[in-house]
Amino acid sequence: MQRELLEKQLREQKIELVRAIYVGPDGITRGKAFRPADLDAILESGIGLTQAQMSVTVFDHLPPLSKYQPVGEVRIRPEVDTFQVLPYLPGHARMLADVETLQGAAWELCPRSLLKDFLRRLTAQDMQIQAAFENEFTLLEQTDAGWEPVDQLNCFSSAAMDLASPFILPLISALEQQGIKVEKYYPEAGPGQQELPVRHQAGLLAADQQVVFKETVRGVAQANGYRVSFMPKISPAFAGNGCHIHFSLWNENQNLFYDPTGEFLLSQTARNFMGGVLKHLPALMAFTAPTTNSYKRFVERCWSSSSTCWGPDNREATVRAASGFQGQEAATVNLEYRPCDSTCNPYLALAALICAGLDGIENELDPGDPVLTDPALLTAEARHALNINAYPLDLESALSALEENSVLQTGFGASRIADYLTMKRAEISMIDSLEDDGERQAYEFRF
Repeated sequence: MQRELLEKQLREQKIELVRAIYVGPDGITRGKAFRPADLDAILESGIGLTQAQMSVTVFDHLPPLSKYQPVGEVRIRPEVDTFQVLPYLPGHARMLADVETLQGAAWELCPRSLLKDFLRRLTAQDMQIQAAFENEFTLLEQTDAGWEPVDQLNCFSSAAMDLASPFILPLISALEQQGIKVEKYYPEAGPGQQELPVRHQAGLLAADQQVVFKETVRGVAQANGYRVSFMPKISPAFAGNGCHIHFSLWNENQNLFYDPTGEFLLSQTARNFMGGVLKHLPALMAFTAPTTNSYKRFVERCWSSSSTCWGPDNREATVRAASGFQGQEAATVNLEYRPCDSTCNPYLALAALICAGLDGIENELDPGDPVLTDPALLTAEARHALNINAYPLDLESALSALEENSVLQTGFGASRIADYLTMKRAEISMIDSLEDDGERQAYEFRF
């Protein structure tokens, strides 16, 4: 966005505060706000931030073993092109930001800068990723008993649409005012559960869009007297909230995942990418299912996937080969990665997916045979023959897999991985110390 246009918007929209926001490795969207009169100075020098802030847990606790302690400074550097007026909060605007060193270089713990690095790796091979994060979340209303789901109705229920309409219509309007195309809307399987798939975006824009989407869902809910939760498993009795990632690789106008002669119309590139994802899955899940609560969602026959496999339109598989639309197959064939939820940092999640997939492409990894049924219905012998393994039982198991994974260690950098492991293990320890209420305190409304 041109500086003159930005300044015009600030005046015409009577903006009083501009947020410069980033997403920490813990998955929380954070930032600092500044007055419009300071725009030039902020764009020139950024906003000060302690280095330690990128190592804190969701409880704002800084682990004593973290590399970065309360000495040292970095800068929040907002990008002009991400400027948006907040339709649901008069007087406020937002800019997405990188976290940089004092000298203006990308800082080693900045997730957004890491994703940019992986996108450059794709560009060097004449590839670009198109992706969309597909969120499920629970819409809650205030009752005498506290915050409760807005309905107890069925999946895709028209009656549930009626009840959520006072929230959904303002939400769609706010998203589209910010350039996010909502493709569909439907109530999902859990009480009060909602889903609004959005149009895919290229590379960095896909992760940026995920940040804006969640910010807008929360902001519109609060502006209309509701609350939302992206908590993966808000109740043992409810269907979990996932965040599936749809993606494909492109070379200019060619979908590299599409082959009209391939099985299920998939190219060898798509198969090799899946091979990398499946090989590195336990470690990958440390970034895509990054909370203790995430692992309570992975229950057999609950549409969440719980086994390492792939299949055509198989919604109990790790990777679903999504059918293209009739007559548009070359443009719409894509893969859907399912063991992900909205507590993830979208920059880290997409970077990890690319890292695993590139290893699959570079080493021509085979994903194995497709699974054409629910894996839970197969015998133990059949599962063994198809190399189907259960997901990690808990977050610590995924972190241990990450600790041993040389591909992600090399791709992300040992220092970043070490700090992430320290932060996440401190989070686990804190939740364990809080006993039964720990996860709800940590995850219900923070993301």
